[in-house]
Amino acid sequence: MKVALNISPLKSGHKVRGIGAYTKNLQEQFLKEKWGIDFEFFQNSSSPPPADVIHYPYFDLFFQSLPIKSNNGRVVTIHDVIPLVFPKHFPAGLRGFFNLFFQKRSLNNVDAVICDSKTSKEDIISKLSYPKDKIHVIYLAPASNFRKIEGKDKLQKVIKKYHLPKSFILYVGDVNWNKNIANLLEAVKLSKVNLVMAGSSLVDHNLPQVRYIDNFIKRLDLESKVTRLGFIPEQDLVVVYNLAETTTLPSFYEGFGLPVLESMACGTPVVCSNVASLAEISKDVAIFCDPKSPQDIAKKINYVLNLSQKEKEKLSQKSQTHAAKFTWHNVAKQTVDVYKSIVQ
Repeated sequence: MKVALNISPLKSGHKVRGIGAYTKNLQEQFLKEKWGIDFEFFQNSSSPPPADVIHYPYFDLFFQSLPIKSNNGRVVTIHDVIPLVFPKHFPAGLRGFFNLFFQKRSLNNVDAVICDSKTSKEDIISKLSYPKDKIHVIYLAPASNFRKIEGKDKLQKVIKKYHLPKSFILYVGDVNWNKNIANLLEAVKLSKVNLVMAGSSLVDHNLPQVRYIDNFIKRLDLESKVTRLGFIPEQDLVVVYNLAETTTLPSFYEGFGLPVLESMACGTPVVCSNVASLAEISKDVAIFCDPKSPQDIAKKINYVLNLSQKEKEKLSQKSQTHAAKFTWHNVAKQTVDVYKSIVQ
């Protein structure tokens, strides 16, 4: 069997986002092990090579990223459809809705859809009217280099490189409405902690969301409390996770929430919302907060900060044990099973 994986996200703006990480890790795992499959990797979405299965690792709702017809078996990964769940906060415009119409038509000619969570599966059924028996939930995983670091030299080097405060909580992610950054900032004000934020979009001042964050930080007088790093290489991000007191993701909604598992794999406790996929993948390991309440977010942050050293170590170990259940070997194996199911 021959499978062609579209790796165009590794050459586009998606490279430093979740879609890029998904594509990169999947490609690396396919190359690392023997699967009994002849893999080919291509970049031109509209001209895939001859293969039994063509896998598109992302599905853009408002741009035509998927050819309408194909003579091959086709698998598409849809990470989430959050803009369709909350259309008020993600206006598509006339062209966007036009493209969505054609994307839905293209989806009718897809043999299987892979998604990251049961939450996303239900949304895909509801918002895209795709048959539920053709949707496969495959949980993502942190890359293998996300782990607890014992040596202090590497930690000190990253502290100096990014001028990090002595003690801080961490946010990793985007600036979209569902990330709930305004309430996170209010919680930072209430809990009087330092916040370090990592993510390429956070320093893109062409984005209206970033300009709003700029003004909100000034209004709350948090300039000295908030450090925005923008994009940082993965090897440095691992260290920043290790340095953080807690990683906080008070999102209103997520299709998965990979920073939760990345943080846990590094032994850093997580404070996150008890909603959607965050509750699904975190089980009873994360400290859950109400995303609508800055007071509750602050309360849960302070709860983690005030744990005894013994309690912190216990939570850290529990977090690492939970994250270890999610591996890229499992992601790749389950993805290969999907390929085989549509060929058979």
